[in-house]
Amino acid sequence: MRKPPDLKHVKYVRRGVRWYAYFNTGQKAGGKAIYAPMPQPGTVGFHDSYAALLAGRTKRQVEAQATVADLVEEYRRSSDLADKADNTQRLYRSQLRRIVEFWGEFPADDLHPADVRLVLDNENWNAGTRNAVTAVLAVLYRWARRRGKTKLEPTKDIERAKGGEHDPWPEDVLQAALASERATVRLAVHLLYFTGLRIGDACALRWGDVRGSVIRITPQKTRRFRKTLAIPVHRDLRAELDRTTPTGITILSGTDQRRLRLELQAFTRARGVETVPHGLRKNAVIALLEEGCTVPEVSAITGQTFQVVEHYAAKVNNDRLGQAAMLKFEARSRAE
Repeated sequence: MRKPPDLKHVKYVRRGVRWYAYFNTGQKAGGKAIYAPMPQPGTVGFHDSYAALLAGRTKRQVEAQATVADLVEEYRRSSDLADKADNTQRLYRSQLRRIVEFWGEFPADDLHPADVRLVLDNENWNAGTRNAVTAVLAVLYRWARRRGKTKLEPTKDIERAKGGEHDPWPEDVLQAALASERATVRLAVHLLYFTGLRIGDACALRWGDVRGSVIRITPQKTRRFRKTLAIPVHRDLRAELDRTTPTGITILSGTDQRRLRLELQAFTRARGVETVPHGLRKNAVIALLEEGCTVPEVSAITGQTFQVVEHYAAKVNNDRLGQAAMLKFEARSRAE
């Protein structure tokens, strides 16, 4: 007979005047492909056999293809997530649940920016949630790419939503908190503002971490990198610490992070402003920059990257910054 039809996954072997067909099942044994024998080409049942074998191969391929949900489950068990601070893990797990809800059934290697943007544009999420979901999805796929699980970047060119950042506290509210008659509020705001620490690290800060004129602490978020900060104690913070009677190992003894957060938010809400404690971290960065500190100097205190500090610099009062720069210039001129 003439050469049989060219069919996908089928190879032919000619012996004498006859052709024999073998179907590549897509499976392997000992590193070699497994071929299934088929009826002789041109006979009854040949095409039925081909259709059945092709359907079986396609089904196995679909079943073997990892989904986004599979990727998330693997990431949940990874050291990458386990090494993050407890608060960060809670945030990630919350967003990973959203990722599974909306994209879990997608093949992991078939999720594209258009698929992500479709959900982001149609879900009634606030800016913070939208940005958090996008950020965690980006981390998930970066982790997957580094392990050769995909080459995709489904969050590429997706812009951050505006309004998702923590605003600094208004100056009058900040000053009111620093002078508050409520000891917990006053002490907490002194710690957060004059160190630039996150609220979790401030709550964990021990009296023993204050060594002379320096606070030494390894933030939870950078603990796996063993990055310890040495934060000089501001004179106003020193005065507040001196007037505080220790009642436990930690400086903010008797209150946990959640309760402190609610108390600080209630304080600012009573003054007509909605804030979050993390806004004081931005207040600290802005104050340092306005005093003329360089980006590396600010980074050394807060532990933030240069890029984050430079981003916060957009809120700096340029008048104050110019005055601080001129004072440095004049001091240098006098020295010369």
